[in-house]
Amino acid sequence: MANKTAATIKLIQVLSSRGEFVSTAELADMIGTNPRNVKEYIKEIEVVGYTVDSLVGVYGGYRMNRTSILPAINLSKEEKSLLRDCASYLASAPDYANSADVELLIGKILAAVDEEKTIQPLTMLDRFPLAMPKEELQRRYATLSEAIDSQYKVEIEYLSVSGSIKKHTIHPYKLFVYNGNWFVIAYNETVSDVGYFKLNRIDKMFMTRNHFSVLKTYIEEDYLDGYGMKKNGDYYPVKLELTNLNTVMKERTYGKNQKIEEIDEKHLIFSAEMQNQDMILSFVLSLGTKCKVLEPDWLKERVQDALFKGLEMYE
Repeated sequence: MANKTAATIKLIQVLSSRGEFVSTAELADMIGTNPRNVKEYIKEIEVVGYTVDSLVGVYGGYRMNRTSILPAINLSKEEKSLLRDCASYLASAPDYANSADVELLIGKILAAVDEEKTIQPLTMLDRFPLAMPKEELQRRYATLSEAIDSQYKVEIEYLSVSGSIKKHTIHPYKLFVYNGNWFVIAYNETVSDVGYFKLNRIDKMFMTRNHFSVLKTYIEEDYLDGYGMKKNGDYYPVKLELTNLNTVMKERTYGKNQKIEEIDEKHLIFSAEMQNQDMILSFVLSLGTKCKVLEPDWLKERVQDALFKGLEMYE
């Protein structure tokens, strides 16, 4: 079996390096086997996805099809459908920076394995689309991606939550998406620490030719996990009583160790460890009168304070 495997691999190498037809006798001599075995080895390499042309006659033999120097991908009908769905989803995603390139790449893959090349677009609506041209987002993504690969420092003017513009020199480490927004993890020379920067808040950007080295103490898992940005605030146990949200709350995971206990058809108890006090408050207020805070006490107080201030605005 080992000799057969070695001969088959050598046959692939020979056929891939020769552009013309090679006779059976010559192939047998080159791979060290009997001419009767060549046809069997040809079948073996065709099974894994290579295409081998054959020609009978005095000048005949075998030749590797130049379109299959790499073996074809044998995708199932379901896998092809999944690829089309991925391409359509990314093409429709308003905040995905490289959707056009990925759609073209998937199209090439499908064209290589299937005669059906058309990708049918999905209809995807974003309730609150990003207020920035997609081309500008792509430009920022491309600049930061190049800076990450080349380890070039980037000078930016960044819009803070308060609305002020501040200048920073950053060492970009990684691009990622969180809650539909693109971020970059970067070391910030201004504060001598690693942090997150939202791409759509970058007002101006300039990639320098000054190199940086990634901090030896930087560990990506310290900043990202399955629930988002780990350095985006502490986690707090939250317990809520919710009304008429039984179906909706089961559709997503809102925090660590999430549990949903149905009381009846209209009421449930929701509990989870959620991150960042301001984000938790915003989440609870978004549920309106359908949500009652059971725990913790600080969240009850902040909700009451927000509601009282809201009422005062309309007095």
